[in-house]
Amino acid sequence: MEWLLPIILQIVIPADSLMQVTLNKSLAQVIQEQISCRKEFDEARPEFERVNSIDDAIARLNAIDRLRRSVLLRCGVRP
Repeated sequence: MEWLLPIILQIVIPADSLMQVTLNKSLAQVIQEQISCRKEFDEARPEFERVNSIDDAIARLNAIDRLRRSVLLRCGVRP
């Protein structure tokens, strides 16, 4: 059992660093969002699909971020 922790840390630390670089949030935040707000994100799926069809990349990114933040606020997770 003692050998399990170093293996987990070898996976989690680089994954957390990658999440910080790509999404500008920690792995813990992503996990919390997905676990705590799964129902709200599922309910907002049509909105995400509509926003994802925006042609302008910057406008699409901003709209997705606004929608994600509103879903997080609805389920009580601080974005």
